[in-house]
Amino acid sequence: MADDTRATGVPRRTAVAGAVVIAGAAAGCARYSEAPAETPAEGGGGEAAEGTVLGAAADVPVGGGKVFADKKVVVTQPVKGEFKGFSTVCTHQGCAVNQVKDGTIDCPCHGSKFAVKDGSVTAGPAKKPLPAQEVTVVDGKIMTGKGGKPEEPPAETKPGDKPEKPPVKGLASTKDIPVGGGKVFEKEQLVITQPTEGEFKGFSAICTHQGCTVNQVKDGTINCPCHGSKFEVADGAVRTGPANKPLPYRSLKVDGDQISLG
Repeated sequence: MADDTRATGVPRRTAVAGAVVIAGAAAGCARYSEAPAETPAEGGGGEAAEGTVLGAAADVPVGGGKVFADKKVVVTQPVKGEFKGFSTVCTHQGCAVNQVKDGTIDCPCHGSKFAVKDGSVTAGPAKKPLPAQEVTVVDGKIMTGKGGKPEEPPAETKPGDKPEKPPVKGLASTKDIPVGGGKVFEKEQLVITQPTEGEFKGFSAICTHQGCTVNQVKDGTINCPCHGSKFEVADGAVRTGPANKPLPYRSLKVDGDQISLG
C-alpha cells in the first residue's frame, strides 16, 4: 500500500491544520463584509426606554449635539430650543457614532457623517439616515419619549427692547424692619432702623465707647451689651452713656421692598 505522505509531500495532520487556517481566514473576510443597516453595534442591547433621563439640556450646544453612549442616543440642537434624538448605531456596519462636530454626527469606523438636523447622510459609506429617537426637554433635562411638554425657547429680543432687570436682592426687606425699631446685621456691622413709616436709616454697629458690637434695637434705642450705651434709632445720637459719640451713619439704598448698602 502506497504511503500517502510520500505521495503528496504533505503530512495528513499538516493538511488538516491548513484547512482550519483557511476556514478561519474565510470567516474573517465574512466578518468585515457589508452588514445590514439594522445590525446593532457590538455589545448589543436596545436603546434607552421611554422616560429615561439622558442629561441636561444645557450640555447640548446649539448647532451641535452630544452622544449619550451608554443610552445609545445622540441628541442634537439644530436651532435654539429645538432638540432632536437619533440612534447612535451607524447604518453602515453597526459601529457607534462617537462625536458631533461641525454640524454632523460622526462615525469613527469608516467616516460616515449624518446631519444634526435630521440624521440624513452627508458623507458615506453609509446610505441610510440614523433612525430618529423621540426626546423631550422637561425641567431642563432631556428625556427619551414624550415625557411632558417641551420647553419653549426664550423669546427673542428685538432692537430697542430693554432687557429685563434681574430681581434685586438686598440685605433685608422693608417688611423686616419694624416702624420705630430696627435690626442689627452683625456680619455687615450695620444697623438699619425705621424711625417713621417709610423712612430707613443706616448706622455702624460698632459702639463708639470701646468698639463692642451693638446687639439689639429695643424701645426706640440701639443697645450695646458691653457697658449699656444706648443710641437713638432716628439719628444714632447717644441717649445713655458711657458712650459720648453718636453711631456713624451708613448709606442705604432702597429698591422696591429691598434694602441694601448704598
